[in-house]
Amino acid sequence: MKELSKRQREVLKQISIAWQEGGFPIVRELAERMGLAGESSLTPTLHRLQNMGFVQIQGGVRGKPRVITLTQEGKAANGFGLPILGSIPAGPLSEAIEQAEDWAENTNDVLASRPGDFLLRVKGDSMIGDGILEGDLVLLRPDVALHKGEIAAVQVEGDATLKHFHQEPGENTITLRASNPLYRDMEFPAEDVQIVGAFRGLIRHSPWN
Repeated sequence: MKELSKRQREVLKQISIAWQEGGFPIVRELAERMGLAGESSLTPTLHRLQNMGFVQIQGGVRGKPRVITLTQEGKAANGFGLPILGSIPAGPLSEAIEQAEDWAENTNDVLASRPGDFLLRVKGDSMIGDGILEGDLVLLRPDVALHKGEIAAVQVEGDATLKHFHQEPGENTITLRASNPLYRDMEFPAEDVQIVGAFRGLIRHSPWN
């Protein structure tokens, strides 16, 4: 997630509150909510948030009020949704999240998440022993330390896989272990393995919905 200043975070938070109350925030009303003298006090911050992809500002011509809407990324920054990645490219994870074509909203109703978390759609049956099935959306949390045997998404030579992560202290090799006995363990040099995110839960869509 893009780095936000204290001022930007506060403005985005106030937009989020108005959004949760069921309204499309008007710049004039947002300024009043924040105890500011007028719209001009908010305009530079709002334009910056719009350039960063968190909000869209509409109206403001012919006397019409300026209305703020949250983008998908803005909703995600406020905990309203998570980006869904069908696959993870070899480039930076931040770019993959920003370019995600699909987002899941209202996920906190069923699965607690933190800013920076994302969802990956599972392909294959290598983790069925842990109840992780093809088509499930797994919640992944980047930038956390992994414990031995923990489930994580990793990249090896640009390919992503979800497996149990095993590395003995001081060892320079990593073992990736499926929970389906039909799959063999895979061993790689530690420098070839990039940890994408630790598994923190899943969402399953019923085929009858």
